[in-house]
Amino acid sequence: MTTATAVLRRYLFVLTVLFCDRSLALNTDGVLLLSFRYSIVDDPLSVLRSWRFEDETPCSWRGVTCDESSRHVTVLSLPSSKLSGTLPSNLGSLLSLQRLDLSSNSINGSLPVSLLNATELRFLDLSRNHISGELPASFGALSKLNVLNLSENAFVGELPVTLGWYPNLTVISLKNNYLSGEIPGGFKSTEYLDLSSNLIRGSLPLHFGGNRLRYFNASFNRISGEIPSGFADEIPESATVDLSFNQLTGQIPGFRVLGNQESNSFSGNPGLCGSDPAKHPCRDREATSPPPSLTPNSPPALAAIPNTLELTNQPIASKSGSKSKSALKPVIIVGIVVGDIAGLAILGIVVFYIYQSRKRKTVTATSKWSTSATDSNVLSKWYCLRKTVNVDGDCEEEEEEESETSGSESDEETRVGQNRRSGLDDQDKKGTLVNLDSEKELEIETLLKASAYILGATGSSIMYKAVLQDGTAVAVRRIAECGLDRFRDFETQVRALAKLVHPNLVRIRGFYWGSDEKLVIYDFVPNGSLANARYSKSHFPVLSD
Repeated sequence: MTTATAVLRRYLFVLTVLFCDRSLALNTDGVLLLSFRYSIVDDPLSVLRSWRFEDETPCSWRGVTCDESSRHVTVLSLPSSKLSGTLPSNLGSLLSLQRLDLSSNSINGSLPVSLLNATELRFLDLSRNHISGELPASFGALSKLNVLNLSENAFVGELPVTLGWYPNLTVISLKNNYLSGEIPGGFKSTEYLDLSSNLIRGSLPLHFGGNRLRYFNASFNRISGEIPSGFADEIPESATVDLSFNQLTGQIPGFRVLGNQESNSFSGNPGLCGSDPAKHPCRDREATSPPPSLTPNSPPALAAIPNTLELTNQPIASKSGSKSKSALKPVIIVGIVVGDIAGLAILGIVVFYIYQSRKRKTVTATSKWSTSATDSNVLSKWYCLRKTVNVDGDCEEEEEEESETSGSESDEETRVGQNRRSGLDDQDKKGTLVNLDSEKELEIETLLKASAYILGATGSSIMYKAVLQDGTAVAVRRIAECGLDRFRDFETQVRALAKLVHPNLVRIRGFYWGSDEKLVIYDFVPNGSLANARYSKSHFPVLSD
């Protein structure tokens, strides 16, 4: 809907200017160029800022050149300007336009057929854009065209049959597109032809022409079959020809121009070999020839059978062949056995390493944490804290009931555990919530009743979005291990970070300390993460210095 509105607005503008008083308006070429400006949706470099309706002619505009006598536009050149938009259909109405260069931009859409109405056009370069659709069936209207560069776009469809028929067209570059079909013939005036990196199929043309050709590249396509004997009849000997990475087969014809090429000009064609064994060696006839067909008229494939088997009337040869086969069997068996033993040894080493690693972790965990009832009570408290906390103290009552039913043995373990952990502070046992922001006081019950959503996770921490009952959103980072075993050390670190003030740093609201739970509470920022701002293709606000 937006595109249709923009097109309608552009045409209404052109009609309004053409039928209004011409004393204060641009000339016709200027109006047509303004239609091109209105088809551009993004101009980050402001290259079209100088294109104003108040001017009498567009000759002073950036990228525009006019004829001195007639004041008609002859050149429109805006390469590498980061323009985004489409090509308007009335751009071909610039009847004096001779050069059009919009390469290395972000122009999309299709190539308007009306562009062929610019009969004076000699240079057309729309390479490195996002133009799609099919090529015009004929460029015959552009009889004066010398250079045609439509490479690195998204053109589809078949190559025009009349591509090489135009006497003035000397440079053609259509590489890096999605063009298909076969390569046409009749290139009489072309000096530079690049059709690489497309989807061209079929075989090379028998009557290719190319008597003025200096460079021809058809690599990275799907051209198949043998190189025709008359393909390079007219190509000069000094020309460069690249047919690499196709599906060509057979022997390279003995043309001097093909013999002068480097070996990589024919690489990537497994079934292709040449008359010069040093550059393009032919392995054997069986490897380069296509597989025999299974039709009834085809001869039996005896060429693939070794010559020793053809002499069936010579028993000595057959015995020697059987002996060589039998001699290989023990070697193969020994290799298989050695490989199996080596594989089992490697597997055993891996299993032993995993077992030792788990064993070390178990010993470390046992030595670090006691199995006393005191530790069990502490862990159960934090488990209760992570799950739910009742105002009436239900969780504490449940722990008291469990401790009463544990028996005399549990009481003995409790006394031992209390002696071992008598040096811990009160903050380590009970847990402490510290508010660093005086504007809004947080309580542990309010925080635990909030709805939580996981925002992301790293190797040792998880970030949540917590929505409090009053609708306030905060970001809570849960830290598994921070290397700080004392409350004062952790508090010092967090308060030092909270003192840092910068537009790109999120404010710390508070923190929670416990032996198993360490939480840092931040303001919630709804504009995404730094990773999204750094690596995402979409536009995010730029961080200030």
